[in-house]
Amino acid sequence: MRILLFGLLLATASCRRPSTQIKSTLTPVNSPAPLADYSRYLKAGDAVVALGNEPSWSLTINPSKNILRFKTPAGDSITTPVPDRITEPNGGFRYAAEAGSDRIVALFRPDSCVDPMSGQRFDYRVDVTVRGKSYAGCGVSLQQVSLLQDIWVLAELNGKPIAATGSDRERPRLEIMLTEGRVTGTTGCNRLSGSVKADTRQLLFGPLITTKMACLNDSTNLERTFLTGLQTTPLLYRVGEGRLTLLSGNTPLMVFRKVD
Repeated sequence: MRILLFGLLLATASCRRPSTQIKSTLTPVNSPAPLADYSRYLKAGDAVVALGNEPSWSLTINPSKNILRFKTPAGDSITTPVPDRITEPNGGFRYAAEAGSDRIVALFRPDSCVDPMSGQRFDYRVDVTVRGKSYAGCGVSLQQVSLLQDIWVLAELNGKPIAATGSDRERPRLEIMLTEGRVTGTTGCNRLSGSVKADTRQLLFGPLITTKMACLNDSTNLERTFLTGLQTTPLLYRVGEGRLTLLSGNTPLMVFRKVD
């Protein structure tokens, strides 16, 4: 009888608890999308990018070269000068261009869009029509991301202004080079360097390494707080009008000003 009861208890427990094998297949509901890597597009000078699957296709818009390029492996490709950008009432935009006897229309609708192949999040759902065929996918405008590529000097930390003790070189500063995936700068005492990635909302620093020079007490405290803030994850950002603000959630951590 005892053996029978023990067997029943084991069977009940196995029904209530998923096995390790089953647990390993479960995906957390709120798992964050991986941070997109736009470095190759920034390096090429592309300002707008769209991608899709089944069939695979891509669309890039490069203002500096005045090229709109649509490509598919099947050969349904079009290259044309960049047409005027038409703003839609919902905050989206569209491009319509003629390429010989062909016509291409690309509509960007503001909506969170996750690419099923890479898992990356984009800011627009995109519909492209070429030669009577329709393509659907995700897209992004890289204007905000490209503004990050500059030299920034720390102006505020945790809501407190950072006073210059001499030249701006004595204050913490960052040089962000997304085309190389690299950041360099100073903590105000020691030099720093490391990796950096950014999408249209988030900025990810690290791992970061620094030199090991001895600093004054105030500089040591500033350095520690500065480095801790940079390696907060996720780190949201706002950039424009010569200012870069880094936030944790809705709380501003740091404000930088652009070096002229």
